[in-house]
Amino acid sequence: MVGKLSVLGFLGIAITLTACSQTVQQPAPPNQPVKDTPQAGGILNLVSLSDPPTLDIHQAGTQATTLVVQPAMQPLVRYDPLSDPNSPKVEPNLAERWDISSDGMTYTFLLRKGVRFHNGDELTVKDVQYSFERQMNPEAGQVMQRRDLLAPIASFATIDDYTLKITMKRPYPSFLANIALGWFVILDKQWVQAGHDPAKEVNGTGPFIFKEYIRGTSVDLPKNPIYWKKGFPYLDGLKYFIIPDASTGFAACRTGQVLTCSVTPDQQKQLASTVGDKVRFEKGKTGMGANLVHFNTKVKPFDDIRVRTALVYAVDRNAAIAVLHDGQGVNQAFMPTGGPWAMSSTDLAKFPGYGPDAEKNRAEAKRLLAEAGYPTGFSVTLPWRQVTGYDAPSIFLKDQWAKIGVIGTLKSLESTLAYEALEKGNYEIMEFLVGLRLDDPDSVFGEHLICNGTRNYQKLCISELDDLFNKQTVTNDPAERKRLVTQMETLALNQLGKFSLPVPTGNATGIWNTLRDWRPGDTHSTRHFEQSWLSK
Repeated sequence: MVGKLSVLGFLGIAITLTACSQTVQQPAPPNQPVKDTPQAGGILNLVSLSDPPTLDIHQAGTQATTLVVQPAMQPLVRYDPLSDPNSPKVEPNLAERWDISSDGMTYTFLLRKGVRFHNGDELTVKDVQYSFERQMNPEAGQVMQRRDLLAPIASFATIDDYTLKITMKRPYPSFLANIALGWFVILDKQWVQAGHDPAKEVNGTGPFIFKEYIRGTSVDLPKNPIYWKKGFPYLDGLKYFIIPDASTGFAACRTGQVLTCSVTPDQQKQLASTVGDKVRFEKGKTGMGANLVHFNTKVKPFDDIRVRTALVYAVDRNAAIAVLHDGQGVNQAFMPTGGPWAMSSTDLAKFPGYGPDAEKNRAEAKRLLAEAGYPTGFSVTLPWRQVTGYDAPSIFLKDQWAKIGVIGTLKSLESTLAYEALEKGNYEIMEFLVGLRLDDPDSVFGEHLICNGTRNYQKLCISELDDLFNKQTVTNDPAERKRLVTQMETLALNQLGKFSLPVPTGNATGIWNTLRDWRPGDTHSTRHFEQSWLSK
């Protein structure tokens, strides 16, 4: 199929694929000021909450990397940056078109000609194949976060310098939806093999060049003068200020020093009262960012499911919504709430800790601890990533668990050390805010819950869950796939290698109206600012 493709219904996500080489003018999204003729020039000031632990997007597990690197790098296909975040469209990027075989087993991509990396090297299929294979077969010491999303690939075949055929081991209907995520960027094979380290240097094909990074201060990305899309970008450059303190970042947004910021319901009121309609607000899809609490199931006492279950029962979820989300939140299992795969609140209430009676839940937690041999509780270290948004949930959990005799000692870790602790299993319990890449079971379970998932930090292998995962990923019938996914959620909710705290429903992105043609969308896929401009 070539041309406009409607993603097969069994994906369960509303995504449209458009394969064309022509730039299409998009309608103005909701809350966007009246569209004027784009104006060239200006530096867009933005904020990042932390330093990137690595510049290698393939190995990165945090938006601290993608925010500052993505404007310089590009995937084969991408999400339309102005489409509705709840029904994003996949469109051409470095590939100007593609063809999918009738059996869904072969994808043939035709690359754009004349695309050059920032160092002048021309993009060819060797770079694309290298970028995929690098993630599929990582070198010793490398952790490729989305390796499992490429596992269905069987082989690559080069037709010519600009045409690449990718054959699957099995039908993989969410392949395009996954590689459109901004994590699957294409590296310059020749540049890497010449000795350059993508973890420390950036050489992409994007609209901006990663020029200067001052740790703890800022990242400068000037306009790419040899960008392949003529007339773009409009901006002269981007500047990210690294501001770990939430109040300082919000103050910079309130005064217009930076033009976008994530805001709570209370902060939205403050902005509205301070600057009026100069700032607009837009909400993304609820549940795509989740506070997951990981148990290290390889260390005592968390190798005992009774202990893990007790700690889940001890968390008052209504209190969590009130304290952490200004009263605007909702419970979630693992699939994003409100999406086609999510469990209903009625079904969730049947699982440990989700019932509404906090006192009853706490009594059950104490009973389970006593049964496990800890009638008076125990002590535990509670590390948290030293980034805005991570401290409050950890403090809340410390307070909740103290009520059943589990005494936690908080310990802040710099981002690199926090990721290292999770990946190497050097922790007992850790709360970690994660961005779910895609509202699809292949992505969520494939990363977080199957035995060899790259983010199975809990090191818990549930073989029955893996069997269900393998069945659902090739199931065409949406109802049957949903049934299998519900069984997967049930296993994960009962085995409790990790659990999710309630997710906010009131948070939004505040955007100054001087920034035009930009929507927050998926933070890992659409923050390249190619089409954005500043109103003078």
